[in-house]
Amino acid sequence: MLALELIDAALVVARKHGDNVDVIADAPGVALLEDQTTVTGLDALQRLRVKPLLANTNFWRGLSTQPLTRPSRVAGTTADVAFAQAESLLGRFKQDNEGVLLAVPAGYSREQLGLLLGVINETGVRVAGLVDAALAACSLEPAPARVLHLDLELHQALLTVLEYSGGEYPGLKRSRYEIALRHGLLGIHQTLAQFIAENFVRKTRFDPLHEAASEQRLVDQLPAWLGELQQAETITLSFQFGDRELQLEMERAQLIAAAEPHYLELLRLVQNARVAGMPIELRVSQRVAALPGLLDRLRTLRDCTIQVLPPAAAAWGALQHEASVRRGPDALALIYQLPVPRADTDEVQASDVEATPPQLRPTHVLFQGRAWSITAQPLTIGWAVEGRPRALTLPSALPGISRAHCTVVRRNGAVMVEDHSTYGSFVNDEKVSGRTALTVGDRLRLGSPGITLELIQLVDDDGAPQD
Repeated sequence: MLALELIDAALVVARKHGDNVDVIADAPGVALLEDQTTVTGLDALQRLRVKPLLANTNFWRGLSTQPLTRPSRVAGTTADVAFAQAESLLGRFKQDNEGVLLAVPAGYSREQLGLLLGVINETGVRVAGLVDAALAACSLEPAPARVLHLDLELHQALLTVLEYSGGEYPGLKRSRYEIALRHGLLGIHQTLAQFIAENFVRKTRFDPLHEAASEQRLVDQLPAWLGELQQAETITLSFQFGDRELQLEMERAQLIAAAEPHYLELLRLVQNARVAGMPIELRVSQRVAALPGLLDRLRTLRDCTIQVLPPAAAAWGALQHEASVRRGPDALALIYQLPVPRADTDEVQASDVEATPPQLRPTHVLFQGRAWSITAQPLTIGWAVEGRPRALTLPSALPGISRAHCTVVRRNGAVMVEDHSTYGSFVNDEKVSGRTALTVGDRLRLGSPGITLELIQLVDDDGAPQD
């Protein structure tokens, strides 16, 4: 049984060998549409800047039967290009396999999945099952109640939320995903290449991006330079131009600063997926870990634990769970849940939150210049809360606000917010799941875009919080 990991930054073909998985092919989803042939993988990547008009780097994500803007004699659609690469990866296994399990990243439409099955089956290797790639990658060991998976494709970053599901068939299940366009591997590498080129110009007056051949050499050397900067604070970049060897000293911090716009977007992806009051269990691919400073940047998120997954983790996970993924030809469906064991972790429930120190405990909710006190009697907030013992009535025209959106209450020495809404409540942009504790200075956003209330503390003349 084979597995194909369909992450276009590096498509991986793997095969199970005893208790291990052997990677037998690894290629980026890049193609050059030449007149008589379609060149794919590393060969295409190494000529990408030299022949940009022939290049196609989005055929897996843009899989369709629509005509290409620049077709060749042998490839008229992205499906044709995808088949050319699939054939180069799988063609030699036509007679010697039991089929292939596809680890597919989130975001494919139903029509694209159907087309994907046709493309792979056309290689002569039968599709035996499909599974969500992030789910498969995180299935190699027990998982907590909630885990986030971050990966980089060529043109986008993909954040997948996985949650443990109980019931009759317990296991880890994909619950949602979010995509950040233009923050994939090609975009980040282009930003860093541009920054390095600008520094070469300042020091040597030579611009590596001035001609295609030198631009290609710069991009080819970039991964090795980034690898060196994982361990060193400063490295010397050497670049051969004719009979001259140009050198540039580059600091790790400089490249991290250049990549900051991308890193901020990746931070936003993770932050927006967290549940208020809960720690973040984040699992990342080798591609994420290979970018200097990115893991350190992600660790600045509060209560964030990061695990770097092994190479080909999605293909490995698909093969490990073959019994759950494999289907007959007439019953193929994308698998969103796998029987992953539950990790033995001590979860913090909202009811177990310790008392907040008095100096951090809010006394009032502030909205439009007016403060509502927080007491042991719940304060209900929404646009139709008349008749409640204590209520903060919001304008009914506000978008994203429910009739009785949430309640704020002081309990056991802590101030808690409990969400009752359709549209969600957010503490400092972290979504509330059930209940969570509030502290002074927190921003409580109701709905999306919704409205924001502030948590404040009124003190008496002695500086003590007012009850």
